[in-house]
Amino acid sequence: MDSLGINFGLLFIQLISMAALIGFPVASLIDLKKKKLNGTTLAIWALVICIIPLIGPLAYWIIKPSAE
Repeated sequence: MDSLGINFGLLFIQLISMAALIGFPVASLIDLKKKKLNGTTLAIWALVICIIPLIGPLAYWIIKPSAE
C-alpha cells in the first residue's frame, strides 16, 4: 500500500493513540459517575478530566477520590 502513500505502521500508532485519547477520559468519567460524590467535587473532577485530556484522567486514577 505504499503506492497509495499509506504507512500502516504510522496508521496503527495513530489509531492506538486516538483510542487512548478518547477511551481514557471516557473510562474515567464512567468511574466518576459510579462514585457518590457531592455536586461540586463531581463537577470539578469532570472539568479536569475533560479539559486536560491525558493528564486529567491520569490524576483522577492516581488520586482516586472517595465518596466520604
